[in-house]
Amino acid sequence: MLRTGIVLRVLGLAGLLYALILARRQYIFQHFLKQRFITANHFPANYVKVLNESVAKHEQPPLDFDYASTFTDSKIPRTIHFVWFQNLYSTHDGGSQIPAAISHAPELCRKFNPDYEINIWNATGAREFFEQNYSWFIPTYDNYRYPIQRIDALKYFVLYHYGGVYMDLDIACRRPLDPLLDFPAWFPEASPLGVNNDLFAAAKGHPILQRMTLELARHNKNWIFPYLTIFWSTGPQFSSDILKEWFEHYGPAVLTQGNNGAKTDPAAFFILPQIYYSEEFTFFGHSPGGTWHGGDVAVILWFVAHPWALLVIVAVAAAAAYKYRQRRRAMAWNKAEDRANAV
Repeated sequence: MLRTGIVLRVLGLAGLLYALILARRQYIFQHFLKQRFITANHFPANYVKVLNESVAKHEQPPLDFDYASTFTDSKIPRTIHFVWFQNLYSTHDGGSQIPAAISHAPELCRKFNPDYEINIWNATGAREFFEQNYSWFIPTYDNYRYPIQRIDALKYFVLYHYGGVYMDLDIACRRPLDPLLDFPAWFPEASPLGVNNDLFAAAKGHPILQRMTLELARHNKNWIFPYLTIFWSTGPQFSSDILKEWFEHYGPAVLTQGNNGAKTDPAAFFILPQIYYSEEFTFFGHSPGGTWHGGDVAVILWFVAHPWALLVIVAVAAAAAYKYRQRRRAMAWNKAEDRANAV
């Protein structure tokens, strides 16, 4: 019993130490992400002036602003990619169509960005794309447990192969996107940690997107619950993990070579803060999505919204384990005394 107690204490201390190391890594990474925020300082002064005036009037910037001569150093192609797979889930009756509430996303992006190429990828096009360009990934693609994982994987490969802006269909353009094309790559800020993968952009052949395509197979693990499996294998946590590994490999000194230098570093990436992502007068409008959310997500998100409940459960479990251990120890002591008295 004594040896078991020591082992348990050592394991507990090791687990606590590992958790502290992970927390420290995440804190450093989060601090770095905030340093990578796209701000008004990254835009030309004449655009910032027009932007501030329009926000003060609760309006979008005028469409007749001369974007062509203002933004001349675009690294990201003028291409917007959407993905829509019919019959996404076999439990749905009939062929699924783009929901009416969000079907105007491509139309709105075309309205504000008339010279952009807009692609809507379907399952057939995705299969042909992989067969022609990345046949080595097809076994992983076919073995995904949930269809939304295939859509996530397609996002990373398409952005790496063609470059451009990827958007989920519940996101729509609110203004021209030219100001966001002067960066090598960017990902939207997530709350509370990391980045989202429902919207991101990159130059063609960006090394971070290449890394994501190469890491998908290694991250294809079953986390029991559908939400956690998708979240960690291809979803937002996957994107965040790859960016964190990228940051830890290259370090902040390489990825932050001054304000203008970082914009020209082909390995750099930026973060689109929520002020440009999910507020009313921004580049994008964002409606509630969650196509990949199953029944398990309600429980998980409830605990996220009520962390105290999780702490209570952990505390009760720890107390129960402690009481059980004390009881076992008392029983062992009593048996030892009985044997001693018998002698």
